[in-house]
Amino acid sequence: MNKERIMELLEQKKLMLLKAELLEERTPDIAEFLDELDPKTALMVFRMLPKETAVDVFAYLDSETQKNISQLVNEHELKAILDELFFDDMIDFLEEMPANVVKKILQNTTETRRSLINQFLNYPDNSVGSIMTIEFVDLKKEMTVKAALEKIRRIALEKETIYTCYVMDGERHLEGMVSLKDLVISDPEKKIAEIMREDLVSVTTFDSDEEAAALMQRYNLLALPVVDHENRLVGIVTFDDMMDALEDAVTEDIHRMATVGELNTSVVNAKPWMLLKSRLPWLLVLVFVNILSGAGMAFFEDTIQSIVALVFFLPLLIDSAGNAGSQSSALIIRSMAVGDVELEDWAKLLRKELAVAIPLGLLLGLASSLIGIIRADVGVALVVGLSMAVVVLVGSLVGLLLPFLLKKLNLDPATASGPLVTSIADIMGVMIYFSIATWYFGL
Repeated sequence: MNKERIMELLEQKKLMLLKAELLEERTPDIAEFLDELDPKTALMVFRMLPKETAVDVFAYLDSETQKNISQLVNEHELKAILDELFFDDMIDFLEEMPANVVKKILQNTTETRRSLINQFLNYPDNSVGSIMTIEFVDLKKEMTVKAALEKIRRIALEKETIYTCYVMDGERHLEGMVSLKDLVISDPEKKIAEIMREDLVSVTTFDSDEEAAALMQRYNLLALPVVDHENRLVGIVTFDDMMDALEDAVTEDIHRMATVGELNTSVVNAKPWMLLKSRLPWLLVLVFVNILSGAGMAFFEDTIQSIVALVFFLPLLIDSAGNAGSQSSALIIRSMAVGDVELEDWAKLLRKELAVAIPLGLLLGLASSLIGIIRADVGVALVVGLSMAVVVLVGSLVGLLLPFLLKKLNLDPATASGPLVTSIADIMGVMIYFSIATWYFGL
């Protein structure tokens, strides 16, 4: 997309040319362009688009832009947009809207649709129910292939995907599935029962989206059926919706690893106060945590005054402890995220970490003691070398065990990465270093 050209047309108010240029672009690119405009300008450009294009673009807009447009348009326009959205896209939109907007929308829907919307909105975050769609192709096993293809042609535009079709009985119990490819290459007079697959993989509405993603990856599925406790088909999870959910999950984990709070929009579109709100709480917590480092140094004030050269090596030691801890926690958190590590694996991994951290500490201790000889004397070098070995070992163990502890407490292990591990390692590094120095020099 030539954004400079489009912005030039917008500034010059050449609206017909602007509309023509936009309609030549892909839907996600148009949405990205609207996200960068101020709310009133975005609405003006959005209203220029044909109805079908506008609905498609709306589904790709950032949640903040969706919110702005929904508050600026009248009720009739908003209802027209939502009526054309796929059901799961509408639910995604409603989940990000303020309660008063959702209430206004629900007032203008039928009782049946209102009940269905409320059901979806009540599914837990990060559950399969919160990302599934009810717009899928359902077939009966008594149908012929010819009849099935005719049905798909008739309803295809209303469905989110037609590449995987699901076979149900009269009470919506899931009986099998058949791909569009199988339908196309099969004899038109064959029954669906003859070509459908019955060895299905499915999930329930309350399973986590990560479990569903693992199944889709393992069995190479474009869509995954969602059933209730009686094996009735209630929806499907499509590959693109799963990708969106995983992107949100990865973003959330990265924010937590950097101790950044929830941010429901992109950094580009976020207002300064939103960024401040997401970053300030954890930074305040870490400020008070790091006060303990200062308290540790104050406790060993006599040792520091007696051997001032010790201060030179303090950043080297505490940074090494934090780096070792961050490496260890990153490996564990990633392994937990992909399902390679479970809570009961902590003892086995502890033994393995000891086998790695002890040699690491000794090698780094040797290297730092050589620096100590150059910059100070043999006594300081021995203290620095021994302290380095211990703090690297302790930092590594903190990085390993903290994610397990948080998971045991039903907290997100991703919180145990980055600044949190580093801060804990800093405190322990200060205490260990000056404790060893005080002991060695007999102070």
